[in-house]
Amino acid sequence: MITTEFDTDARAGRIVLEPNRSWTWRANTLFVATLMVISVTIAIAFTMQGYWVVLPFTVLELGVLTGCLYYCVRRTHLKEVLTFRPESVVVERGVLRPERRHEFQRYFARFFVRPARHPWYQKSIALRCRDEEVEIGRFLTSEEVDALVPVLRSMIHQLDTLPTGDTGARQ
Repeated sequence: MITTEFDTDARAGRIVLEPNRSWTWRANTLFVATLMVISVTIAIAFTMQGYWVVLPFTVLELGVLTGCLYYCVRRTHLKEVLTFRPESVVVERGVLRPERRHEFQRYFARFFVRPARHPWYQKSIALRCRDEEVEIGRFLTSEEVDALVPVLRSMIHQLDTLPTGDTGARQ
């Protein structure tokens, strides 16, 4: 999902990129709880019949399943925030707060769209400044990557057409 905003008074623009979420956190919790109830019920039934070995493996299975689902759901809450100012471009990534931050001088920063290496893959967008490069929107779908390119162009164009000088002066 792509969200944009541009504030001419602050002379800054922001693009927020988020992956698609098929289920909410509550839905995933309900799914895991349902699986746990069914699996533990079956494991207890086998344990009562003397097959006690089933219970530890059920607990292990549910632990691995819960860990994998947590990892996947956490990745769907990743956010990338691109902040555009007349002098800089800032890329911040994180789940609850920015965990990684890359700041580039806007004059030297360039966006590159790389074509897909194979028909099964999708194209990618990278921000490069001198010898540092950061891939942007790795989690976006092909359609969203195609939609991001004009949004980036528009954001840069809006910054380029801002009046120079005092921030309070308008033309």
